[in-house]
Amino acid sequence: MNLTTRLQQHGIACRIEERDRLAIIVANQNSFSTAAARAEILRLAKEEGFTHVALELDPDGAALPGN
Repeated sequence: MNLTTRLQQHGIACRIEERDRLAIIVANQNSFSTAAARAEILRLAKEEGFTHVALELDPDGAALPGN
């Protein structure tokens, strides 16, 4: 099972870009609105072998959209 699937099973809708052991997680709507949701994302990412997580809260305002 991959991180995207695990997050979806926990009701966290997002898109993930992987860069080695970095997971760049792009929110769909208010996926990261609570501290509990963010903690769950970190826990699942760690279990999937990621050492770093970046949460993109506003994909439309990203410095490098689509990168």
